[in-house]
Amino acid sequence: MTGGLRQRMAWLHTWTGLWVCWLAFAIFLTGTLSVFVHPISDWMRPEQAQEHREVRYTEPLDHSQQLKHGLRYLQQHAADSKMWELWPRAGEAEFQVFWLNEHGYYQDAHLSTATGEALPEEVSKVRDTLGGTHFVTFHHELHAGLTGLWIVGAASAAMLVALISGVITHKRIFQDFFTFRPAKGQRSWLDAHNLAGVLTLPFLFMIVYSGLAISWSTYMPAVSWAQELRTGDTAHVREYGPENKPTGRAGVLTPLDPLVRQAEATFRTPAFAVVVNHPGDAAMSVDVYSTNTPATQQGKLLSKRGVMKFNGVTGAVLSIDMPHRAPPNGARATMATLDDLHRLQFAGAVIRWIYFVAGMAGTAMMATGALLFMVKRRKKALNEFGAATQRVYRLIEVLNVATIAGLCLACIGFLWANRLLPLKLEERHEWEVAAFFAVWLLALVHACLRRPALAWREQLWTGAAMCLLLPLLNLATTGQHVLGYLAQRDIERAAVELTAIGIGVLLAFAAKAARKAAS
Repeated sequence: MTGGLRQRMAWLHTWTGLWVCWLAFAIFLTGTLSVFVHPISDWMRPEQAQEHREVRYTEPLDHSQQLKHGLRYLQQHAADSKMWELWPRAGEAEFQVFWLNEHGYYQDAHLSTATGEALPEEVSKVRDTLGGTHFVTFHHELHAGLTGLWIVGAASAAMLVALISGVITHKRIFQDFFTFRPAKGQRSWLDAHNLAGVLTLPFLFMIVYSGLAISWSTYMPAVSWAQELRTGDTAHVREYGPENKPTGRAGVLTPLDPLVRQAEATFRTPAFAVVVNHPGDAAMSVDVYSTNTPATQQGKLLSKRGVMKFNGVTGAVLSIDMPHRAPPNGARATMATLDDLHRLQFAGAVIRWIYFVAGMAGTAMMATGALLFMVKRRKKALNEFGAATQRVYRLIEVLNVATIAGLCLACIGFLWANRLLPLKLEERHEWEVAAFFAVWLLALVHACLRRPALAWREQLWTGAAMCLLLPLLNLATTGQHVLGYLAQRDIERAAVELTAIGIGVLLAFAAKAARKAAS
């Protein structure tokens, strides 16, 4: 690490980027797929009927019968619970109630609107699958819980270092935006890396920083410790349940229907949930939450539900928190903004496609950076690792193939597993995730056993074939197809298969380019 600032930043950018690029590629690719978590989940549940009905609010709805039945059921089955929750759904034949059991976990029941009786659990005809949530979980914590969250955090911090050092290194950053020289070997790889990086630079900074920020309590636990030392209470008072404490004195719950009507008139949306905190206690309160819909979200960034809090005994309004409004505290408002920018809960189709394209470009930047390292070393080895240099270069080649081509195989293999695994397989969703990791592991083994050029071509062609054949697999196993989806105006499921075809074409072009480069 010698020379001036730009040379030192170039060294930092190269080595920080190299050692984190494989993990960052995996995080970015699955995060980009997570943009369309709901369409992917719908495609992976072909038995599930699509419902695109949105209730337009005109006036407060009549929830009296469901609220009466729900309260009676909860009084009979959860009298000692510290929290009841009702989800009234006017006009529907059934609704749900929830409560916290003695262990602090949610329990629920589906009740008949007509009788108030609990409905028997039906055996679901929809296949057991994680759907697109698999990509969200992998992107967030690598399916490894808290340990995975820390690994993702470390990779994100290193990614920020690589981004900042990359900006300093590239003195022609604006010229790079308009520069791409194809068929020029190493120069073309560098142009592609620079172009993808400059094109997505604001997006990359935002998505990486917000991803770190929304998990601040994990990465910076001293904040919670300081709160506990100062007040005696932890920063997060509870996982679930009310924040306030009961008095121990009995109280009679005020009628809920007028409270719900008042909240619906205030929010101009149907009620989503009614929560009774400390039922039967003099300190009980009632929270009525608004429903978020595309109509209410239109033009607003924050996706926060509105909540109107009432005194549970007198029915007096205690506070009103309007939907989609930023919290009054500046720090909380900033965190809410970063959270929604990262999770995309506010976004419609156009913004999601912008995120998807930007995410793919960012993913391509990481891939081209990893490839550029080896393109340079193939021409001239720098012997950074002494006698072990060639072995380290071979390891980097293997990781490049297994991560870039292999992860693409694993992602499409996950969708294939959804169609090929037996429907009645116990814990079927776990087998789908196991198939994802098994395909990825096979890609790693294959990359170890084959010469790099052959490994690239074979894995890219396999991935292309699996993407292009996905619609035929769907037709053979479920009888559903793209034209049928389009005829039913099921745009989301159709888009999944059309996108798979598009990615398959790109992988085929990449496989042809790899063959040409090797020849």
